[in-house]
Amino acid sequence: MGLRPAEVCGLRWSDIDLDAATLGIANTRTMMGNRTVVEKDTKSMAGERVLPLPSLVREALKTFRATQAIERLRGGRGVRGRRECARG
Repeated sequence: MGLRPAEVCGLRWSDIDLDAATLGIANTRTMMGNRTVVEKDTKSMAGERVLPLPSLVREALKTFRATQAIERLRGGRGVRGRRECARG
């Protein structure tokens, strides 16, 4: 799909449109010194883009989102209120 690791780490559910099968890249998240997480905009305006979601990825994200919803209902530690796609 052409995503940089920091872009994947910066994804939020609000960046993903499962109905339209698209993924918006707007920010990045990196570790500084193994202690601090830094979130910022992409390096350039060209870095902000919308990409098509392959059907396999779309289905995997649907399943993962459902799993997160179940965990949230169960009151899993650290799950409530999280907006990130990936777990930290």
